[in-house]
Amino acid sequence: MGRCCVLLLVILAAGCGWVPADEQVLTTFFEQSRLYDTTRVAGVATVVFDPRVEGVVERFHVTGKVDRALDSRRLQRQTTLATHVRTRGRELDRTLQVTMERAEGRWKVVAFRWVS
Repeated sequence: MGRCCVLLLVILAAGCGWVPADEQVLTTFFEQSRLYDTTRVAGVATVVFDPRVEGVVERFHVTGKVDRALDSRRLQRQTTLATHVRTRGRELDRTLQVTMERAEGRWKVVAFRWVS
């Protein structure tokens, strides 16, 4: 009986869609940037994604990640995103590279650049 309950819980948890911590930070970054709430963005980023300049990322999915150790306590991750962006009345699909760093167990967005 116990094994069935554990299996059921695992199946239910998988169905809920676990999102990695770095992707949760990206979601928060784009949501707060949409509002241009620089105070809240500062909690997850050292850069600002200005919706008047960059547009609004309506959705994204990760297409690649490359990690690099900066030192024994810091990790840098280059994340490539396929994004759907609304800007100046147009909607575009664009590729965005986001650089994140993890220090003291927390991810922060430290840079970004459009690839296409």
